[in-house]
Amino acid sequence: MSECQRPLPFGGILSVLFTIASLLQPVCPASGQDVEGAHQRDQREQPQPVFPQAQPEHLPRKAPNALTHVVHGYHPYWISDDAVDLYRLDLLSHVAYFSCEIDPASGLPTNTRGWLTSTVPARAKAAGVKVLLTVTNFGAGANRTLLANPVACDTLCAVLVRLVHARAADGVSIDFESVPADQRDNFTTFFAKLRNALDAYGEGMIISAAAPAVDWSGSWDVSSLAEYIDLFFIMGYDYSWSGSTAAGPVAPLRGFSLNVEKSVDWYLSHGVPAEKFLLGVPYYGYDWPVQDDRQQSPATDRANARIYSVIPDILAHFPRQWSESYSVPWIAYRPSAWRQCWYDDAQSLGLKYAFAKERNLGGVGMWALGYDGVLPELWEELRKAFTTTTRIDAAWTSVHSIELWPQPLRRGESFALGAVEPGLNQAYLYDVLGRRVWSAVLPATSTLRCPDVVPGMYMLRLVTHSGIAHKSVIVE
Repeated sequence: MSECQRPLPFGGILSVLFTIASLLQPVCPASGQDVEGAHQRDQREQPQPVFPQAQPEHLPRKAPNALTHVVHGYHPYWISDDAVDLYRLDLLSHVAYFSCEIDPASGLPTNTRGWLTSTVPARAKAAGVKVLLTVTNFGAGANRTLLANPVACDTLCAVLVRLVHARAADGVSIDFESVPADQRDNFTTFFAKLRNALDAYGEGMIISAAAPAVDWSGSWDVSSLAEYIDLFFIMGYDYSWSGSTAAGPVAPLRGFSLNVEKSVDWYLSHGVPAEKFLLGVPYYGYDWPVQDDRQQSPATDRANARIYSVIPDILAHFPRQWSESYSVPWIAYRPSAWRQCWYDDAQSLGLKYAFAKERNLGGVGMWALGYDGVLPELWEELRKAFTTTTRIDAAWTSVHSIELWPQPLRRGESFALGAVEPGLNQAYLYDVLGRRVWSAVLPATSTLRCPDVVPGMYMLRLVTHSGIAHKSVIVE
């Protein structure tokens, strides 16, 4: 049993050693090559976002936002194909379909996880988004088996070309995690073979690669790999992980013994061109059982992962706190025993996006699409950071007006809403502070009942396939 795996006594001695433990906790993955990362964990647990019955405030087509940077999101196969209607495709440049699993001994796929039948690739491409097939191989043993076998590597490259061709995709995303140090040269050779195979297939084929926040094993010869890889997606998360000895930041921008800033600096200084660098951010956090409500309290067991869409359930009952040191939020709460949840939200992601632009990086990406459910704020943060539009409605043309009878509205009484279109439409009612107080999915013609809201002035927003319209309304 490694030191990271050996149970630690909790009590007075751990309190004395708490400061040291919190500084050393990111080092634990170095002692074992097969520590499970976020991508592998989620592939096993398959977390599902919270999707209410009401449809999202979204039009399922590409809007004319002008992206200023690459925005690269992973779509996990366990998220419904219909979730693509929740995605702001106007705010994505690349979607990596996750994932094709392989037999490392032969290089042949064992499961393509719906790649050949999913509607996501075609729907994303129709919106002008580049589509990549993600290929996974997890663990030091599996990577040694594959990379040390030239025939298996050749087979895999040939298979990937065929799979890309089958969906008219734009390239591949390689996610080989825990590559051992003795395969450093073979790892580079594999990417060279893959580059040659894709270039022979067609021009403009893309290779992205998921790279660790910290290259513990020294297997990434990034200056050589930069010749073959178009986009380095640096997984800027799991600095604190499920097995950490204390609760702490999952993706600290600064201030931790290891952090996002140090990871970026390391890769840039070792040969990754800034324009090829994508800062990967987490749409999840970790929730630890802890001793007490102190920030970074010692953990009493392993943490559970929490995708972003479930965080509001906790915040509904317990206050959000902010770490100035790490530039991330956290929550201390006590359903029965003390727990701490550390995560990223719009504020912390906005700071990371600003940092990426300060360093002139090629862009950002997220693990994973869909984890925010129907919550709009993470999309809005991307829009503010990486588009040339200045208002959320600027990308959509209002092609009609709303007609209401009667005016003013009376609480609990019926009213008619005109100017909707065939198919489903979505209506929203906002108060003067911009808070949504009511929503409804509408058929083509609608007679609705005015919601029981406080009398006053409101804004009605109607979303159809042609555009968005607004109308001021008075409720008596």
